[in-house]
Amino acid sequence: MTVLTDHYALLNVGVVDGYGGLPAEGMFVRVKGQQIAEIGSMRNYHKISGIQELSLDGHYVTPGLIDAHVHLAGGRADLEWQELEVFMEPGLLRAMRSVYESQKLLKRGFTAVRDISWNGLYLKRIFSDGIMPGPRIIACGPGLSRTGGHGDAYQYRESLVRQEHFWSILADGPEEVRKAVRRILREGADQIKIWASGGDNWPHERNCDNHYTLEEIKMCVREARMIKGTMVCAHVENTESLRICIEAGVDTVEHGECLDEECAEAMGEKGMILVPTLGLLLSWFSEFCPAAENSADRPKKIRPDAFLHRDFDGKPNEDYSRKFTKKILDSFALAREKGVKIALGSDTVYEPLTEYGEYSAREFKYLVSSGLSVPEAVRAGTLTSAEALGMSHRIGTVEAGKNADLLVVKKDPTADADVLYNVENLRMVILNGKLAVEDGRLAY
Repeated sequence: MTVLTDHYALLNVGVVDGYGGLPAEGMFVRVKGQQIAEIGSMRNYHKISGIQELSLDGHYVTPGLIDAHVHLAGGRADLEWQELEVFMEPGLLRAMRSVYESQKLLKRGFTAVRDISWNGLYLKRIFSDGIMPGPRIIACGPGLSRTGGHGDAYQYRESLVRQEHFWSILADGPEEVRKAVRRILREGADQIKIWASGGDNWPHERNCDNHYTLEEIKMCVREARMIKGTMVCAHVENTESLRICIEAGVDTVEHGECLDEECAEAMGEKGMILVPTLGLLLSWFSEFCPAAENSADRPKKIRPDAFLHRDFDGKPNEDYSRKFTKKILDSFALAREKGVKIALGSDTVYEPLTEYGEYSAREFKYLVSSGLSVPEAVRAGTLTSAEALGMSHRIGTVEAGKNADLLVVKKDPTADADVLYNVENLRMVILNGKLAVEDGRLAY
């Protein structure tokens, strides 16, 4: 296992700076303490007395990858019951599992994540000590959901949901929204999450429905802004909700497969960031809601879901799935055309449905297959995701003065999307200047 000192240089590397271009070859990166001290051509390199040198011919240095949308909730659930099963386990057990989940992300090269769960508020304190390896966590805490919204859990009584939900707080009306935001900020939240629309998790919680009013979302944004620098991210899956969120002034739009030209132009002009979670959306009907679910051969549930009778005969079929896929890709293309900033976010929720680390790396491939060039996808997963975290002043690019959150990669990561997806190509993961992972193993 390599041991890095407090002052070292990575020599003879290609540098991918995170701005979306091709690597600069024949470079060195000097790290002192937690920061990148110097970057330059090997032609201009002069050894400093006492510095540790690592010759890395043929390797590449990139910013650490960033996933702008994860849930470190520590749950385990299957497709049938989804997060309803997560309620069945003790909160302490889920909290301990979330450490393992975080470390799986780190092993795949994700040195920072934005988390929506209670656990993230406390994981960030543990990992910031530098005693235990784990990614930098920008914690939203639990998101705000209306009663009966995307963050509710309908099969349980409301009092239990209010007491035990692991990534949601129920809040209705401007005053409850105000109180919920203040409660989350009290716990040290870096950002605030709100579910502005439905999301099709439950039979009567549809993504076509708007869940919060303009007044409520404005209150959320206003309260967040009282603690200067606090950003707001919004789950949005229909155009009406998106227009409200744009007017209210949210910072990032999660999912957002509902852009029209007016909304895309407004997002581009305002510098809003889209976190499209393409892997989740494009595989929704093949992995999460397969055709078999609507088949007559599927066993009847022993506990029927709540449902809307008017929708009973309108369950999604293969034609709906095709139209939904086209809508996602058309919206993503429109975002690119109008210059909307795009960040990488996987919406990893719980295993075994979404494996931590692997699911985040898979999102990188989806960005490329959906239209980004590989260098553009690198920017999405580094600089733009750092902007979504409100951390681009410290991470997201390979620049002198930034924190040394770096990957040492065995192949050119801008040449093929599989390079960063394949964990065997990751030689080192460096976090705050310290070796965190080497060849797939935690280094401390």
